[in-house]
Amino acid sequence: SAKHFHVDSDNFPSPFELQPASHVLYSNRSAAHASMNDYVKALADAEKCVALNKSWAKGYVRLGAAYHGLRKYSDAINAYKSGLTIEPTNATLLESITTVESDMQAETRASQAADPFGRVFGKDCVAKIQANPKLAPYMLMPDFVQMLSQIVESPATVQNFLKDKRIMHCFMELSGLNVGGNDFEEPQESKPAPKKEAPKKDAPKAQGTPEALKLKEEGNALYKQRKFDEALEKYSGAFEVEPTNTTYLLNRTAVIFEQGKLDECFEECTKALEHAAEHKADYTVISKLITRQAFCLHKQAKYDEAIVLYRKALLENRNADTLSKMQACEKEKKEADIKAYINPELAQQKKDEGNTFFKSDKFPQAVECYTEAIKRNPTEHTAYSNRAAAYLKLGAFSDAMTDCEKCLKIKPDFVKAHARKAHACFWTKQYNKALQSYEDGLKIDADNAECKEGKMRTMAKIQEMATGEGDEDAAQRAMSDPEIQSIMGDSYMQMVLGEMQKNPARINDYMQDPTIAAKINKLITAGIIRVGNK
Repeated sequence: SAKHFHVDSDNFPSPFELQPASHVLYSNRSAAHASMNDYVKALADAEKCVALNKSWAKGYVRLGAAYHGLRKYSDAINAYKSGLTIEPTNATLLESITTVESDMQAETRASQAADPFGRVFGKDCVAKIQANPKLAPYMLMPDFVQMLSQIVESPATVQNFLKDKRIMHCFMELSGLNVGGNDFEEPQESKPAPKKEAPKKDAPKAQGTPEALKLKEEGNALYKQRKFDEALEKYSGAFEVEPTNTTYLLNRTAVIFEQGKLDECFEECTKALEHAAEHKADYTVISKLITRQAFCLHKQAKYDEAIVLYRKALLENRNADTLSKMQACEKEKKEADIKAYINPELAQQKKDEGNTFFKSDKFPQAVECYTEAIKRNPTEHTAYSNRAAAYLKLGAFSDAMTDCEKCLKIKPDFVKAHARKAHACFWTKQYNKALQSYEDGLKIDADNAECKEGKMRTMAKIQEMATGEGDEDAAQRAMSDPEIQSIMGDSYMQMVLGEMQKNPARINDYMQDPTIAAKINKLITAGIIRVGNK
């Protein structure tokens, strides 16, 4: 297995004795418990981590993950949001909130699937009833509106109103079921007037609609030709013909936006939304107007305000266009926040403070300072290396390796990072990787004492494993290495290893082949092969 969390978790007590008030250790143990699905213990450690250091964003990541595992979604979101108040651009926190919200929605959908009435009478049912010609007249009846409000507030109460034919009519229509002509009473009272009078009442609207639609189509053609002034006239004309249709106002805002008049577009959208509320426009039109308002703010780099409106639009109608625009806005906001936060002078100041804490053996405080230095100047490599050194002192070897890799990505020839990465590998019994990192450091500086001493120590450990009882834990860890997996999966190497197991003396023959010799040495280094006497 590539992971050995039980082993890692059991190894924590020693560092806890050394650093009993270290929030980093509680964070790491919380992660180990969570990986084993023991979210109760994960929560306890995460709470202890946050209590020890309320200004460390990663603690809230652990807290949110524990709540998420316990399916306490609201608590998880609150924990992640608390972390964002400390580190607004933290990608893990932002992504975790999205994941929790998605799981909440999935659970809600599953619950609704089991309860057809709860699915139909959701928060959007009022808009759907208003948009349905057969059901809309019910909204003029106070007793019906009162019943509907209670059902939307608490779907379980629908059982109290199933005898009301209007409620059942709404359920059947919104469920998409076919309703017979005589199964329900008409929502409007029948009048003794002849049926032929109805078309006469609708005649003015029928005469106006085709003319408005014709003007709209002409406006669309002009819009595509980027003849915006002429298109604006056509849409305005359509609205004059049919002044209750908000769609033509929506068309006007599209033209104004393309003209680059963002403030004017925003104001026109506001007026159009007031018109939509007055004339009960379709929820899709309302969503588009709010999205356009958000896009105006987005283009002006008013990201926070834009995101609020994007989310409001999605509540009206969840659609791909609005969602895509919101995600792009969030990405731009994140990049802008990071860029605005960069300050090399403050970064150097925080790194110096971290160095002072490190020399005083105050490693958790050193980590905090180095973290702030990295936020202030994420392209400065030494802060990553220094934080890795502090993580090593705290026993957070995985975090140390990650920081060393980030450092080397910025400056590949930084020897200290190679050495510290090797140290982390050594203490996690990944001796083959440790040896490789020490050798990488010595290729840059052949006289580096730290790498030379580390290499000797690692080779001694490898020799001990190869000729003694070996270290099963180290061998299991090595099997998670893709290179080791590739060697072990090679059919020819399987044959070679089989021959060597039957006749150990055969190793001398195979070592004559440089390619085979390199693979055998790699397996010996990893603790997979032992060549000594039993």
